[in-house]
Formats: sequence, C-alpha cells, structure tokens
Amino acid sequence: MNQEEEQWDELFDLVAQAVSEWRRKHPRAKLTEIEKAVDRHLAEVRVQMVEDLAQQGETADLTQLAEEERPRCPECGRAVVANGKQKRRLRTDHEQTIELERSKAYCPHCQVSFFPSG
Repeated sequence: MNQEEEQWDELFDLVAQAVSEWRRKHPRAKLTEIEKAVDRHLAEVRVQMVEDLAQQGETADLTQLAEEERPRCPECGRAVVANGKQKRRLRTDHEQTIELERSKAYCPHCQVSFFPSG
C-alpha cells in the first residue's frame, strides 16, 4: 500500500467515526437525512482522492513526456510544449474545491495556452 492509499484509509476511518457520531446524535433521522449526512462526510474523502489521482495523470507534468506523447493542440493538432506549472482551483460535482498543480500547455504555432485534460 502506498502513502496515498494509507492516507485514504485514515480518512475513511475518520469519516466512519464521524458518521457514527452523527447517527448517535440523530437517532430519529430519516433515510434522506442519513443519506445526506453520509454523502457530506464522504465528500471529504472523495475530494482528496480526486485531487491525488488527478495529480498522477500523465499530463500533470508535460516536461516528462516525449513530443509524440504530449497532448495535441485543439486548434491545429500539433504537439504542445510545457509552459510552466500553475495551480488551479476547481469545483467538483459535489461542490468541493480541489487544488491541482499542473503543467500548462502552449502551442507555439497557434500561440494558445491551456490546461490539458488527463
């Protein structure tokens, strides 16, 4: 098990404890209330996992990719070059904020910069 997986396990344990504590405090909660409480607590683990996994994507650091492996410009289809790393703050489907530090891509031909997906 790698370090990230150990951290996820610790987060799951904390969430399980928090959900159990919430349930003790809300013994008459209806199913929809329980579901919302569980989802709210699981969102904390979900956001960490999404952030960690996105950072592992091959486009997170374009300097490590050979030209033929680099993403293509959406305008002209040529391989892009790395244009430094920048932090991005994004919102997930569950209204959580993640922060990623990723390579920004640049197409010298079209002179456009973008963050490649993946």
